[in-house]
Amino acid sequence: MSSVVVTLLVVLPLLARLGEPLSSALIGAIVAIQSSVAVNDATERGRLITTLLMPIPAAASLTAATASQPLPVLKVLVFLVVIFAATYVRRFGVRYFALGFVGFFGYFFAMFLRPDLSQIPMMAVAAVCGALAACLVRFVVLRDDPQGVLRRGRRTMRAQVHALLHAVRDLAEHPDSAARRRRLQSRSTRLNETALMLEGTVEQLTGIDERGRRRLRQRLLNVELAAENLLTPLTRAIDHPSGAVPALTPLLYLLRTDPAEFRKAAKRVAEELERQGSAELAMTVRRLGTAMAELAEATSELGGDYVPEESEPEETEEFEEAERSQQEETETGLRRPEVRTAVQVTTAAALAILGGQLVSPNRWYWAVITAFVVFISVNSRGELLMRAWQRTAGTLLGVLAGILVASQVTGYLATELGLVLLCLFLAFYFIGYSYAALTFFITTALGILYGILGTFSVGVLETRLVETAVGAAAGVVAAVLILPTSTRSVVRSRSEDFLLRLRDLLRSAADSIDDEGTVSGLREDVRELDDRFHRLRGSARPLTGLRLRSQGSRLERELTMASGCAYYVRNLTVVLGPTAEMIDRDTRDRLVALLRDMAETAERLTGRGERDFDEVVSRMRDRAEELHDIAEALPAGPTSLHRTVYLLDRVGRILHDLGREFGFVERRDAEPAR
Repeated sequence: MSSVVVTLLVVLPLLARLGEPLSSALIGAIVAIQSSVAVNDATERGRLITTLLMPIPAAASLTAATASQPLPVLKVLVFLVVIFAATYVRRFGVRYFALGFVGFFGYFFAMFLRPDLSQIPMMAVAAVCGALAACLVRFVVLRDDPQGVLRRGRRTMRAQVHALLHAVRDLAEHPDSAARRRRLQSRSTRLNETALMLEGTVEQLTGIDERGRRRLRQRLLNVELAAENLLTPLTRAIDHPSGAVPALTPLLYLLRTDPAEFRKAAKRVAEELERQGSAELAMTVRRLGTAMAELAEATSELGGDYVPEESEPEETEEFEEAERSQQEETETGLRRPEVRTAVQVTTAAALAILGGQLVSPNRWYWAVITAFVVFISVNSRGELLMRAWQRTAGTLLGVLAGILVASQVTGYLATELGLVLLCLFLAFYFIGYSYAALTFFITTALGILYGILGTFSVGVLETRLVETAVGAAAGVVAAVLILPTSTRSVVRSRSEDFLLRLRDLLRSAADSIDDEGTVSGLREDVRELDDRFHRLRGSARPLTGLRLRSQGSRLERELTMASGCAYYVRNLTVVLGPTAEMIDRDTRDRLVALLRDMAETAERLTGRGERDFDEVVSRMRDRAEELHDIAEALPAGPTSLHRTVYLLDRVGRILHDLGREFGFVERRDAEPAR
């Protein structure tokens, strides 16, 4: 929002001095907003270039809309061409996504403001001011510095950890609450998402060398694993038949003390439980205390500042361009997702124009913008249905709020501008949380904006509501009838992506151990696996949110198993290297063979591979049994080999259970042996 304020402070006095309509400043504000929100190139240099390019498509679409204004049919046809082009160019990367987006909004607001051709130069100047203001704020005033990112990352992770621990205490106090168990699992998932997002941010830093990035990534992973490893002994203790929750309560309220206190408190409680004859529960309590101490230590480590030595040049953008140029075109024509989406969006816009004209010949463009934006970042019919409903609901509430607010402040320009900026700030603050909230604040801001333009009336906002419903309906019709992409097909595709990424990770680990006797570079692979899981879960949300008794429950089971698989693999990446280095050559060969069998099992679940699933699973079980016997025969206590075998066993069980869900295994089959 700072870029919008800077733009208005520059453009409004300039327009007033030149006698131009003040409404032209809206174009600069829109370019400033889109430059801040839609520009997401991988490197700072790329983001700067894209931001400076933003006025070009905005000015071009403004000119096209204004020139075609006297010819209604031509205006509509050009608008459809702009919509198709703005959607299709996304295939070329995030830069073109942003340029296409601002090009669409330039045409849209030209119809909203209805300028003359004589106003276009000043509107272009306003667009340039908006882009320059965004550059000033993003790259100078509020530029991210490495230490600033580290500090914000530390605060974010600590906040997520504290929220997780609060959920832990809550569950310990109400062990029979299914809702609190779900909340605890949700907190764990959110912690993983935060770590994944922050690791992506680390890759974009320019002031930290690669060693610093590795150190920060390791600290993030340590916090995440320590938090997740806390949940297993906790739930085991809570579910223990003896009901030891009162004994655990003192532990759960020591979360902010010195890490050594966790182990001491756990030891005291465990010794008391041992005197009462609960040896198994006492061991669980000891593990819980250790897990809590490890979490506190890992969180404390994350707070350590790192001073970079010598930054390395950024090669991310060039690498991505080279990688993109090497990718083979496996889909052509209407099979390409970009072409299919462009056809759908253009069809939805055409339907919205027809329906919107029936509602209001002068304001049909509100239906078009709804039909356009409900397709943004959706991949299936289910996601579009959710977004269409959220936009309509948000518009309904926004219309009511807009009527209430605008009726009170119309005529007070300073108050109106302040409330518009506040609504825009809140809209984009909620952009990652609630699409309905985003729509609500945008609609409220429009109600106030109509007051500034002198066109406010209850009828105008009512028309917007009806046009929004028409646009949402047009989007739904296009998504269902025109080259439809079902939610289940997207879920199936992303499930395969997850399993194939798991296959590649296991094969990479096996090859590394076989060639080098150790494992390196798995952290990046496991983060890619996490990313595939989050995409899978996001695409399944329309189905799981419906709570369908058959499909929904089955899909939730599959998501739970996929989440568990990702969790065990994250832990596996930590212990696999030390294990490979400590074992002899024969054991190492067995470990390599097991990893490759598991990779083949994951691949077989996608329908690929030549061998029968049962045959692959049977050999995987035999390899796991061999390693288990070797680990049990070691004279020393539990070692990293024990931990590795346990984690591989858990991954193997999940793959077997997924085979049962996918129909590769009969449900009457026995559980896989350890």
